[in-house]
Amino acid sequence: MVEQDRDAQLASLLKLDLPAEQVAKLRSILHYNGLPLDARTITEEFATKEGL
Repeated sequence: MVEQDRDAQLASLLKLDLPAEQVAKLRSILHYNGLPLDARTITEEFATKEGL
């Protein structure tokens, strides 16, 4: 999940509503430095979190 919110509000809401086995699969990529999101930022962070 990618969100541009420093408080990770969407992630928090999803964790409340999802079953525990699905919550364990969530990976949050936060981006809130004031710049627009770009594909490289997302893919690099995703690869880091997944150990690729």
